[in-house]
Amino acid sequence: MNFSSDIFIFLFLPSCVCIFFLVAPRLRIVVVLGFSLLFYGASGMLPLLLLVASSVWAYFIAPQIQKRKWVAWFAVVPPLAALYLFKYLDFSLTLTGAEDVRSSLYFILSISMPAGISFYTFQIIGYLIDVYDGRLKPEKNLLQFCAFISFFPQLIAGPILRYDQICSQLERLDQKGKIPADFSSGAKFISYGLFAKIFFADILLTIQQKVVKAEQAIHLQDNLFSIFSYSFVIYYDFWAYSLIAIGLGQFMSINLPRNFHEPYLSTSPKEFWRRWHTTLSFWLRDYVYLRLGGNRCYIRNILIVFFAVGVWHGAGLNFMAWGIYHSLWVIVYHLTRPAWDAMWKPLQIAITFVIVSFGWPLFYLDIMGYFSLMGNLLDWNLDAPAIVNASKWGLLGMIALWTFSMRENRWLFNHEKHWFFDSPYLWAALAFIAVLFFSYGRTFIYFVF
Repeated sequence: MNFSSDIFIFLFLPSCVCIFFLVAPRLRIVVVLGFSLLFYGASGMLPLLLLVASSVWAYFIAPQIQKRKWVAWFAVVPPLAALYLFKYLDFSLTLTGAEDVRSSLYFILSISMPAGISFYTFQIIGYLIDVYDGRLKPEKNLLQFCAFISFFPQLIAGPILRYDQICSQLERLDQKGKIPADFSSGAKFISYGLFAKIFFADILLTIQQKVVKAEQAIHLQDNLFSIFSYSFVIYYDFWAYSLIAIGLGQFMSINLPRNFHEPYLSTSPKEFWRRWHTTLSFWLRDYVYLRLGGNRCYIRNILIVFFAVGVWHGAGLNFMAWGIYHSLWVIVYHLTRPAWDAMWKPLQIAITFVIVSFGWPLFYLDIMGYFSLMGNLLDWNLDAPAIVNASKWGLLGMIALWTFSMRENRWLFNHEKHWFFDSPYLWAALAFIAVLFFSYGRTFIYFVF
C-alpha cells in the first residue's frame, strides 16, 4: 500500500485515526498494531507472517540474552538469515555461478523480497544488541513491542527506530484522557510530503527516465541532466516519504525522528552522511563502526561500514560499488581535511553535491552501464540532438534553487508559526493538488530496500 494512493488517503488513514481516538485508551495500542499489520499485509500473507515471526522471535529471545550473553550471537541469526534468504541469496548464487543450486531453489527465489525487510531487520538487531549491552531491559508487553517493529508510518522505508526512542510514547497511549496528537503539524508534513513526491520527485523522474531509456546517442547536456536530476529525484522521493511518516505518526501522538537534515547543503562527503538517512548512518556508527574500533583503524572501518551501506541498499555489484565510492570520498576528505575546510564554503557545498550526484547513477545502472555513462561524459558528444529542452532545465533549476536556498528550520521545522508556510489553507491546497495527480504518482524508491 502506497502513502500516495487513493485507498490509503481516503480509506485506510481516516479509518485508523477515527478508530484510534474512539476506542478505550487501553485498546489504542491494539489499533496501532492492527492497522500496521493490515497495512503490511496488503503486500501479501508471506511478508506479513515473516514480520510477525521476526517480531515474536525477538520478543521471546531478548530475556534470554539478559540472562546469558552468548545467546545474543544465536539471537541475531534468524532475522539475518531471513534477510539473506529473501534479499541476497539469488545474487550470491548468481555471483558464484551456482546455477544448479539456483534451479533447485527456484520456488524460494521466485518469491518477491518483502517490502521494508532491511529496515525492520535493523530495528530488531539494534534492539537485541541494546539488550545485550544493558542499555535496554527486555520489553514485557508483546503488543507494544510488535507495534514498535511494525508501526506502519515508518515500516516500509524508515526511519530506523531505536526502542528507547519510541517505548515511552507507546506506553502513554493507554493513558486516560487526551493524548497530545498534533493534527495541525501532522497535516502540514503530510501535505508537503505528498506535493513534493508528485511534483518534485515523480515529474523529474519521468523526464530523467526518457533520457536514460533513449536509444539514440545522448547529448552531453542530456547526460548531465540525467545525473543531476536524479539527485533531486531520490532526495525528494525519500524526503517526501519521511515527511509523510512524521505527519502520520503525529496523528497518533508518535513523534518520529527526522531522517534528513538538508543533506545537499553538506560541506563534505563526511558531513553528507551526518545529514542523509541519519537513522541508518547512526545505526551503522553505533553498532558496526564503533565496535570495529572506531577511529583507531579509520580507513579500514570506513571501507567496511560503507560497503555495508551499499549492500544494505541492494544486492548487486552496483550497490557495492556505490558504497565503496562513498567510502573513498570520505577517506579523501579525511586525508585532505585542512585544505578542504579552508575552501570557500559555497565551493565545498558545490563539490560535495557533485560528488554525491555522480554516485547516484549506480542506483539504476549496472557497473558497465555506469562506466558507459561516465565514458559518454568524457566523449563530449555535442553533435547528438538534445532530448531535454530549456523548459525542463528551467524546472530542474527552480527545484535546485529551492533546495539550496530554503532552510527547513525556517519554514518547515520552525517552532514559531510562519504566516505563509504554516497556513492550513496552503496545506489544503497542496494536498488537493497532489490528490488530483495521484494517478501519475509512482511507488517510493526506498520501498524496494
